[in-house]
Amino acid sequence: MSSHLKRLVLEMSVGMFAYVLFLGVLALIFRNSLAGAGFLLNPVLVGLFLGFLADAAMLAHMAVVTERAAESRDESYANKTTMIQSAIRRVVFIVVLVILGSRPQIDAVAMIIGALGLKAGALLQPIVHRTFFREDGQRPEEGTIEERRTVYGNDENSDGGSRA
Repeated sequence: MSSHLKRLVLEMSVGMFAYVLFLGVLALIFRNSLAGAGFLLNPVLVGLFLGFLADAAMLAHMAVVTERAAESRDESYANKTTMIQSAIRRVVFIVVLVILGSRPQIDAVAMIIGALGLKAGALLQPIVHRTFFREDGQRPEEGTIEERRTVYGNDENSDGGSRA
């Protein structure tokens, strides 16, 4: 995996962990309400954490598959590979969910909610990047614009704005 992709995976993982941590704190605050609804606190926290671990594994797998597909430079191979690997990822998650969710120490619903952290990690990644991974002396938007120009070319529309 390239260093850029590793950094992106790390940034998304920080956002995913923040999501699960936030949900864990909410579970602690509302533990009496959870108990009233039939959810015990410890299985809920374990389920959230296992959902985070599942997200981290899926994110790493997606990064490897995406990089391999992009390096192939073959559109049909890339499309077929990403579709097959996506289906495999879903099936593996469902199998793990059924196996672990059938145990009384793990709440399957919390595991599913914890696994939704992949979307939260994607949404929080720009904030995490600007907050923690910005290079010294660089304005927050400079890194993104420079990265777009490097990746997509240095044309007038590469940073989303028009220069008239």
